[in-house]
This record gives sequence, structure tokens and C-alpha cells, in this order.
Amino acid sequence: MTAPETIAPATARASVAAAASKRFLVFGTGLGIAVNGNRLDVAIVRSRSAGPRVIASTVIEDFRGRPAAEWGGELLRFLAAAQETNLTATLILPREEVIVRSVQLPGVAAKDLAAAVELQIESLHPYGDEEVAFAWSRAGSDTVLVGIVRRQILESYETLFSEAGIGLAAVTFSSAAVHAALRIWSAAPASVLCFCDNGRGRTEIYGESESRPVYSAEFSIGAERALAIARAELRLAPDYPARTLGEELPQALNTPESVSPLAYAAALDASAPLVTRLANLVPKERRASNTRKQYMAPALLLGILAISAVVAFVIIPAVQQHRYLNSLNAEIRRLEPAATRAQVLEKQINTGRQHIAALDDFRHRDQADLDVLNELTRILPPPTWTSSIEIYPDSVVIAGESDQAAPLLKVVDSSPLFQNSEFALSVTRNGAGQTEQFRIKTMRRGRIGRTTP
Repeated sequence: MTAPETIAPATARASVAAAASKRFLVFGTGLGIAVNGNRLDVAIVRSRSAGPRVIASTVIEDFRGRPAAEWGGELLRFLAAAQETNLTATLILPREEVIVRSVQLPGVAAKDLAAAVELQIESLHPYGDEEVAFAWSRAGSDTVLVGIVRRQILESYETLFSEAGIGLAAVTFSSAAVHAALRIWSAAPASVLCFCDNGRGRTEIYGESESRPVYSAEFSIGAERALAIARAELRLAPDYPARTLGEELPQALNTPESVSPLAYAAALDASAPLVTRLANLVPKERRASNTRKQYMAPALLLGILAISAVVAFVIIPAVQQHRYLNSLNAEIRRLEPAATRAQVLEKQINTGRQHIAALDDFRHRDQADLDVLNELTRILPPPTWTSSIEIYPDSVVIAGESDQAAPLLKVVDSSPLFQNSEFALSVTRNGAGQTEQFRIKTMRRGRIGRTTP
């Protein structure tokens, strides 16, 4: 058994217990749509605690070249035939239109995650000053999965589906949809490696391991070569088995062979809104919603529980609560000037510490950068050679050629100066086909700073 396949028994038991408890909240019907080139793959899934069931699936051809009202009418007739005319859609954008990043945020509290992600957005995409939309979801204890798309592209899809008469409850990306769907009925897997062929000569890979909480990439090379690169990125054994995305997703009682796995994943997420935390690119004020009778029973139950909780807190005597608040406010007013002075002093002290740390960093930086160059010269095996080495405060980017690029990740990580090495770009072969061109990004151990481009 490889390392990514093992889970601590206590952690495994906790995950299983959490998954069992949330199964009872799985209730609903979802419409999933995946954009695949010039067509729309569509699926309707009904979910209950026992599992999902595919109600219907279809394909809308040439939606980009046809009037929106025309293919929208076709889709509305499909919903009417399935007796689900009130559904709103969860849309998965094409992988090539979305930049997906896995961001490490160690030590950041849950309430501060949104602000921490927003601070790093500008460093996570190459669009410059162009407006973008982004969404994120948790992918681990200190990792978030972030999707970034040009705002113009997102708004064009919203306009197109509005003209077609289809409401969009969510617009997301494939890795976020798959990550959420895998966790609806069961505990999070220790390791996953699956792939999906979009029928247009490109292979999308999704994976998880203990080394990387989530991995997502699309390749124009063969599936076997793409899977070999993914295993190296995930630190999985070379013979670790890979499955199709359709096989890896929760199995429905009647999954037809023709249903698109990405549309199915989107429909799964939409059918279990109480337990899924999906990265949604659409702002809350623009999301479509559907008021359905199927949610009345869970809403009634939650309402009863909420009323019971309110009644329980009312037993506190109102007079005592009022007196307590008055005394508390008086104490706050008395201590407020001292607290304000303390905050000012703390800010001054923190500013001084930052200046000292910056001076120390500049003083040691030259020697540390030389150590990086010496270490790379020592560990990179011949006939590997580099065309450029970019040294940043917290990372190093190495570009060059080698006869075998995939093993270089482990070689670089074996150094005491580097960690979390990954390919910044897909590995390609040169014109003669004898060497592989690579671009590796590795983090410098003991360095914490802004994410480099």
C-alpha cells in the first residue's frame, strides 16, 4: 500500500461518522449542464439518502451557432418531458476557460479565508487589469481550490442562458464539481486518480492524495502520458490505477452510458444543496432559485428546530439580561480609551518588527540565493540542463531540458532547501523528440511570503 492510500484510524472513523450523519440531509433534484465545445451535455438527477437516480439526460447541439430561444425551447421541452419544469441549472464551464489554482493557507481561520483568498487573486491569474470573477471552496484543512474566469466570459454565459429562458443557480468549474460530488454520500477518499475524455482530443485529469489535496489539469497528449504526469504530481506509485470519471463518481441506480460525467457531477451537486459546498462564480444577487414543494419537509423540520432553539434561550430572565448588558456597556466605555492606546502601540511595534525583518532578509538574501544555485548544481543529474532559474523570496522556478522530466520533482524535493515541487507548465518534448522540456516551481523551505506568479 502506498503512502497516499493510508489514513489514520481515528481520522477515518471521524470522516465515516460525518458522512453517515449528512446522508439524511440529502434530498432534492438537480439539473446539471456541462459546456463541451459547441454542445451542452445535460443531466437531471434526483437524490435521496439511499443514493442518486438519473431522471433523464440529453445533448443540445450547436448551441453557440443557434439562436438562444431555439435551443432554449429544446431544453425546456426536455425538462417538461421529465416533469421538472421548475429546475434551475448548475453550469460547468469548459476547462480551458477557467484558471484553477490550489492555494495553501496554513494557519488561516475559517472566518478569514475569504479575505485571504481575495488578497491573493491578482497573483493567481495572468489577465492583468482585466476584470475577473472568482470562487473558491475548501479542499483540505489548510488548502482552498480557486477558480478564476474573465468576468466578460461569465456574463456572456449568464446573458445567453437568460435569453434561452434557463435560470442559472450556479456556474462552477469541473474540479470543484467533482470534489463536492465525491463527498455527498461517503467520506473523503484517501487518494483518487481519474480522467475524462471530452471527445475533442483533450484529456482532463482529476486527483487527490495526501501530498496534494486536489489536482486538476487538462492535457492534449495521450491519456497514459497525462496520467503518468498526474501520478508524479500527486506522489502516487507509477502503477497506481486510474479510473474514468464516470466510474469514480457516486453510482446512480440507473446511470445510462450516454450521460456526460461532468453534467452528472453538476446535477449531483445541485440535487444535494444542504450538504454540498460548491464554488459558485455567480454573485448571490444574480443566482436563480427555485421554490419547490420537495424542500417543504426539510424546511419545516429546520424551522421546528430553530423555534425550539429560540424558545430554549428565552428562559433567561429578560430583566437580568438587560442589567447585564448595561453593566457590560459601562465597562466597555470605561476601558475603551486604554484599549485604543494599546492598539496604537501594537501597530507601531508591528511596523518596527516588519522593518527589522525586512532588513534582516535583505542582508541574508545574497548568500541564500547563492546557496540555491549551488544546491541545484549539486542535485540535478546529468544530462539535465537549465535554460533559466528564477529565484523569489519563497520559491524557485527552474526551466530546462532533461531526458526524463517526471523524476526531477522527487530529486528537487529530496534537497533540504526545497519542498512541494510541481510542474508549472505541462512537460513537452523538443523538436527532435529526444529530451523533455520542463518548468518546475518549488517552494523554499522555511520561507513564507506572497505567492509568486
